[in-house]
Amino acid sequence: MRILIADRWVDGFLDETPTAGQVRVRPSVWITLVPVDGQFFVRSGSSRALAAYTREFGVRAVARKTVSRLRERDRNRRYVGVGLGTVEPDPSRVDEASAGVPAAGSPVVFVAPCHPACMERVVLHRDLIRPVDVHQPVEHGARPDPATIVHRARPATPLPAFDDTLIGWSPMAGIALDPAAVDRLVAWLAAEWRGARPDDRLLAGASPIATSTPGRPAAGAGRPTAALFGLGHYAKTEIVPHVREHLDLIRVHEIDPVQIGARRTDRWSWDTSPLPADDERADVLLIAGYHHTHAPLAHAALRRGAAAVVEKPVVTTEEDLEELVKLIDGGGRLFACFQRRHSPMNAWLRADLRLDEAREPMVYSAVVYEEPLPARHWYRWPASRTRLVSNGCHWIDHFLWLNDFAPVRRATVTSARTGTFTVYVELANDAILSLVLTSAGGSRYGLREHTELRANGVTATVVDGARYTAEAGSRILRRRRVNRLGSYPAMYRGICERLVAGAPGESAREIRAVAELTLRLDAAAARQGPAS
Repeated sequence: MRILIADRWVDGFLDETPTAGQVRVRPSVWITLVPVDGQFFVRSGSSRALAAYTREFGVRAVARKTVSRLRERDRNRRYVGVGLGTVEPDPSRVDEASAGVPAAGSPVVFVAPCHPACMERVVLHRDLIRPVDVHQPVEHGARPDPATIVHRARPATPLPAFDDTLIGWSPMAGIALDPAAVDRLVAWLAAEWRGARPDDRLLAGASPIATSTPGRPAAGAGRPTAALFGLGHYAKTEIVPHVREHLDLIRVHEIDPVQIGARRTDRWSWDTSPLPADDERADVLLIAGYHHTHAPLAHAALRRGAAAVVEKPVVTTEEDLEELVKLIDGGGRLFACFQRRHSPMNAWLRADLRLDEAREPMVYSAVVYEEPLPARHWYRWPASRTRLVSNGCHWIDHFLWLNDFAPVRRATVTSARTGTFTVYVELANDAILSLVLTSAGGSRYGLREHTELRANGVTATVVDGARYTAEAGSRILRRRRVNRLGSYPAMYRGICERLVAGAPGESAREIRAVAELTLRLDAAAARQGPAS
């Protein structure tokens, strides 16, 4: 498929895969309206920022992060577009009309709220398309060639006022789309499109539909095979580099063709489907997509007998949690990627605080600064829930893990209008968690934290996951510094070793303890009003 990237009509992209309620449209006219900003973290790339990152993370990690961000430049170019097109047939879809999706061959008007400047084919939710019929004044108009797309880089007439919620809208966000917002753009198109203009561009498009590349057989080295779901920045910089030594990565699923790119490695096969095919076989599913997709993919893995390696959060709903617990109790293997469990500091904490003696309950206090989210970042989607679920779960999990998942006696949360969360948790063993999660302030290199753990007359301080100090009275018991990213390779090495050995994953008790507390706090925070 061809996509217009930085004014270049580039061939070689995979097609998107339609899911329930979606339809593939072949455009005949595409008018680019406005850019979609505030969707992604876009780094400045200044020499000062690069130096700060290098000092903190090391040359190799920064080089890996830089390459990943550079490859995302094309993905970051998103626009709202409107146009005319024809519904493409989809052999996998049955009884399209009854599902509210126009039949194949139907002419339609479409709104593309978060897409490249133009695409040879586009997959859209049914709420974003309107049929073209005799009652509508919009006509396709004559084209030199049926396989040609007329692209208009900027409107010829003033744009109507349209809802801000339409800009960057996704059917996965959990936000209802106002039909009137689409109708206004459809009505505007009737006046805008009166045929091609001299400054319009004709783009040829006649490539066959391809949503995947041919499957690659296992290498035969005896390693478990793996399929990755979600090729975001984290997957490119942390998952792929650290699992390939232990697992045979044979397939990568990524719903965004631009994220995959037009020039792809053939070391594994590629697929834009968000779900594994019925006949797809892999020993391990590495799950790193949108947060609300983690649990459904884990369900799919465990039902087919594969192991699931799941990034945080493991679940975003109570219903998903219950289904997951049943599958784990039935023998399913799930490995949760809470990297704080894999820091070398944990051994020092247990020794310095004498946690195994259990004489005095732990007091765990953490202040965590997170970078302010871009205005339209997917972490803000209702489907993703709040930052307590997205990131606060790391500290909740670490606290419970250090206390062997003791039952919760009391838990409260305050959500400030500025988006700051203050959490208090008390366990049955009298251990206490005090967590402040905020994005107020600034940082030279992303997330910052200051954590103090106290027990048995000792205070251990962790700064940014990198600097550790333990003191008792006037004595320094231990002072250490580590690379704050070192826990990631340690985590994947540990998980992969357990996978290869056939060891069990997390217990249902552990998964339930962390998820229930996190979701309980999140629901209480949501009742207090919106927060970032």
